[in-house]
Amino acid sequence: MFDVFALALPSLLAVGGIAAMVWAVVRLRRLRSAWRSGLTAQAVCLRSYATTRTRRNGMHRSSSTTLTHLYEFTAPEGQTLRFEESGGPSSVVPGDTVTVRYPAGRPDRATAVPPGDTKALVGTGVLLAFLTVFVTACVGFGIFYLTVFSGLKDKAKDVIERSEDGVNAPAHSPSAPALPTGPPDGFPTGPPEGFPTDLPTDMPTDMPTGFPSGFPGRR
Repeated sequence: MFDVFALALPSLLAVGGIAAMVWAVVRLRRLRSAWRSGLTAQAVCLRSYATTRTRRNGMHRSSSTTLTHLYEFTAPEGQTLRFEESGGPSSVVPGDTVTVRYPAGRPDRATAVPPGDTKALVGTGVLLAFLTVFVTACVGFGIFYLTVFSGLKDKAKDVIERSEDGVNAPAHSPSAPALPTGPPDGFPTGPPEGFPTDLPTDMPTDMPTGFPSGFPGRR
């Protein structure tokens, strides 16, 4: 279960980073397509609003503000279109008239960003570079987990299992000689035989009847 979570999170982050890279490339291509078409129209800024994002990193906090404009213009075919665009200049306020450009047959892809805008090009390049590093880090973490961390985890598991087997193993080593389970060969299994059962035949049969005589007297 831990392996699935450890690999799923960086995989999802990598997929999100790749999707953001695709979006940045598509947006840049649409800008260049609108710039090269040569089709222009006059648009009126209806309103503008700012969006502030705050990022926290421990005790540090940073914020960035993005300005978004809502434009309205009329295509040569008489169709009135509106679109929102972020990152526009702060000097454009509601009521101002700006020139918008769009690809042939696609007025819905109009942009108020002027051709070769340095801010748009540099911003897209920085975003792509950051996303490239981010996706590479996610993929590198997955490879590191599969090749290094997973191997270390398997080795640690083997060590633990061997330790448990050593605790539960019998006291004697399997390679040690087995202890004897009975008496050795030739060991007597009963009482010894050949004991005498009768009295000896040369024992004296008569006992002395008096006291001994012939003791030396006193001097």
